[in-house]
Amino acid sequence: MTSVEERPETTRLALRLEGITKRFGTTLALDSVTMEVNEGEVRALLGRNGAGKSTLIAVVTGLLTPEEGTLQFPSAELDQLRPEQRVACVYQKSTLVPYLTAAENVVLDAYPKNRLGLVDWKAARERARSLLDEWGAAEIVDVLVEDLDLLQRKIVEICRALGTGARILLLDEPTAGLDGDATRTLFERMSELTRQGFTIIYVSHYLEEVFEVCNTVTIVRDGRVVMTDSLAGLKVVDLVDAMVGEVLAEREDDIPVLAGADPGDAPLLAVTELGVEGAVEDFAVQIRPGECVGLVGLEGSGIFDVARAIAGLQPRSGTVTVHGRSVPAGNVMQAIREGIGFLPEDRHESGFVPEMANEENATLSILHRLKNRAGFIRPSARRSAYATLSDAWEIKQASFTQTTKELSGGNQQKVALARAFASKPDVLVLSNPTAGVDVSAKASIAESIAHRVATDRTACLIVSTDESEFQPCSRVLILYRGRLIGELTSPWTEHQLAAAVQGDLTPGSNPSDEQPMESR
Repeated sequence: MTSVEERPETTRLALRLEGITKRFGTTLALDSVTMEVNEGEVRALLGRNGAGKSTLIAVVTGLLTPEEGTLQFPSAELDQLRPEQRVACVYQKSTLVPYLTAAENVVLDAYPKNRLGLVDWKAARERARSLLDEWGAAEIVDVLVEDLDLLQRKIVEICRALGTGARILLLDEPTAGLDGDATRTLFERMSELTRQGFTIIYVSHYLEEVFEVCNTVTIVRDGRVVMTDSLAGLKVVDLVDAMVGEVLAEREDDIPVLAGADPGDAPLLAVTELGVEGAVEDFAVQIRPGECVGLVGLEGSGIFDVARAIAGLQPRSGTVTVHGRSVPAGNVMQAIREGIGFLPEDRHESGFVPEMANEENATLSILHRLKNRAGFIRPSARRSAYATLSDAWEIKQASFTQTTKELSGGNQQKVALARAFASKPDVLVLSNPTAGVDVSAKASIAESIAHRVATDRTACLIVSTDESEFQPCSRVLILYRGRLIGELTSPWTEHQLAAAVQGDLTPGSNPSDEQPMESR
């Protein structure tokens, strides 16, 4: 479905992409993408995880160079703007320096200099104050970023982008973590920008927001533009349909859906009234032996806060019990001792230590078992423990002492998973267990998880924004804006899951002719 409204003669074209193609090795990330955006327009750029949105943003901002196609900024070229004045991006993950003030962050990319070539701090402060004042935030000019709330930090990032003189602003998940009032304030400021002639490309997984703030929408699926249209007359279900499409990925036959737990079994993991300040309210779940349950939500929904809170990495309210024993909040080592194994959502950030050997990384969670009476690690005990883990996870490596940073992405993930399983936990909390690995490694990891959960009778919670990771799960819990709104039981469909994370759990939210995941 592609239709573009005719551009009035008085409206200038801000951005034109024509035939943009980008490959990463054998992967075709963008396939002949063509898109035009007018001055003063708010264009929603939508797509599921892996659709190609991030690659497209990187091309527009100049971080990546396409193999084919052309990228133009017609209005900027007419106005003879410098390249840095054409486009700027505010990313979902903050790029602010927390120990600098708001003013210092705003001018970080371009400190004004005096005649001696030194930073003119007075001019820098006044420039930052002027930009912040336009957003009603002049009072934070001298406040450290670490002391600002989420909305104030977002404003600082936008002011830094606008400070370059850019006329096109790319906003990547700008409302992630913001409450309703802060979101409305941000939308009001965005409207003011468009009245001044700025162009905004708005990336979000929260589709209801798109209708509040955007004029038009472009949807990318599998690296191709499948829809460009005015939002007038469209509904959320129309966007979901375009994002999901009709061609459905086949389910890996070797990855079993673990049967639902025996109702007669006592829960291994019981979570009640779990809360994380500013992120999650009143979350609850019970998981029995041999059961694999999914937890899904959009970026910023709070799913990873739940995972970290259960694992003792984040302060929480509420109760977490394993085998009926209470697990204290905010205590990682005690959580491990009580039988909780954890895989963090980003292996590069906290899944392993790059410079350490594979055998060292995989056994970090069981060091207390490997020490002798003098408190030193027994190399033979570590080597023996890792040999078992390496065989179980089929880790491909030059040697046990090879540094983990030298492994492929799939084998790095297996080392991180081996660490989570090393303590032989009763409960597993796995965040993005197959993220960033190739297709064959993804299938191997998913199959290993399903096998070990079934064999060891473990209670497993898989936490992800990617529905393809829930193949072993018999049910999936839906977290929407920090609150548990329901669950889907196997077999579910891609349309049901895509609609559910938007807050729509109605049975008719998907086409009746779609094939359930279990049968693929």
